[in-house]
Amino acid sequence: MKRVTDKPYHTYSVYSAAAKGLYVKCPKCGKAGIVTADKTTARFSCTGCGYAKTKKQCIFFCKIENKCVHCGRYYRVALSDDKQPFPVLIAACPFCGHKMPGRVQKTPAYILYDQIKDGCEPFFGFQLWFFTCYDGKPLWALNREHLAYLIDYLSAGLREDPVGAHTTMRTQADRLPAFMKTAKNRKGVVKCLEKMQKSL
Repeated sequence: MKRVTDKPYHTYSVYSAAAKGLYVKCPKCGKAGIVTADKTTARFSCTGCGYAKTKKQCIFFCKIENKCVHCGRYYRVALSDDKQPFPVLIAACPFCGHKMPGRVQKTPAYILYDQIKDGCEPFFGFQLWFFTCYDGKPLWALNREHLAYLIDYLSAGLREDPVGAHTTMRTQADRLPAFMKTAKNRKGVVKCLEKMQKSL
């Protein structure tokens, strides 16, 4: 009987997989491409036509914090544009209205994406390469490693929790929809996954 040990919950999260690469369909030529991402930048590169795209994963909140020389109170003024090009701006004290220069401070705020919607990755919205439907339900994998895990896990006769796991620890299987884990569907789901495996 084939045995498999499950993986921790975040092993194949979108961000974990994006560090190694998500396999997607190129919007220009329809061939396979790869999306990688870290906290600040997402990148796409097509292995067929060479089309490439980059997207910032970080925005900045800008503000001026100062002590008014007129009324002596400390204040903070939020700036609306996160692309503020000037290091110093003149801002009015919100208490007395006195205008004085203040240093612009930028605070990064990272944009977190971690959901697949309609078979598309969240960074650029490109369709996943490993995507199909089984019995009207979406079936997908983020990359080859994730696809291999799904095939191994679902085709195993005995599934075990990770070594050292306790009852409250969530595993990768907790991410799987119920229809994939149902005994009557597993064989058909595995066939679909194996067919996708041969597509690349």
